[in-house]
Amino acid sequence: MPFIKLIPIIILVLLSAGCARTYQARYVETSHFLDDYSLLKDGEDGDALLSFWKPGTNWAAYKKIVLEPVITSKLPDSDLNDMTHAENHRLQELLEYRMREALKKNFKLVAHSGADTLRIQFAITDAESSILLLDLYTSVYPSARALSLLKMLATGTESYVGKASIEGKITDSQTGELLMASADCRAGGKTLLGAFDSWDDVEQAYQYWASQLNYQLCKKQGHTDCPEPE
Repeated sequence: MPFIKLIPIIILVLLSAGCARTYQARYVETSHFLDDYSLLKDGEDGDALLSFWKPGTNWAAYKKIVLEPVITSKLPDSDLNDMTHAENHRLQELLEYRMREALKKNFKLVAHSGADTLRIQFAITDAESSILLLDLYTSVYPSARALSLLKMLATGTESYVGKASIEGKITDSQTGELLMASADCRAGGKTLLGAFDSWDDVEQAYQYWASQLNYQLCKKQGHTDCPEPE
């Protein structure tokens, strides 16, 4: 191929390297993990697609967290239904690890309830790996890239990328009072970072959600040096 014809491809490759690793999808399908979905409202910028934060909560009073094991609450058409127990367990452990690493920066993680302790649990409701070759093809070839962007405009996600959905809740560890509930979905962006790992988009979504939760709780406690999720 003549070099002049490679220029558009090279430009696209360079541009894609600077794109976000994941994006928030346009909508999220809910499962049966939460008790009352009527509480969930459209989230504001920087929040989950659907969320509830109890008004008047004194977040600054909480210094510790009981982080419950991540579970799965599979949607009927989720790819999780076709995965082995080991594959589901790996995704659970990965999200839990990301949550622990993020939350321990501002809270003490404990095993028992207390007056100054939150209880947090998340459920994986969907996870879908990317299709590596087609994902790469639609990242670097102009005509395929254009079609992928059109798909994003129509559906909220690009072509052949990975996707993940979770639901979460925070309660007072002693009273069980619901303080936060959420449901969110993220999909992979068109970037060459992680382009050769079909699960990279899902893993990056987990990393984002962990950082996002830590940032939200940090801000609600009145801190000013909270690291924003990337």
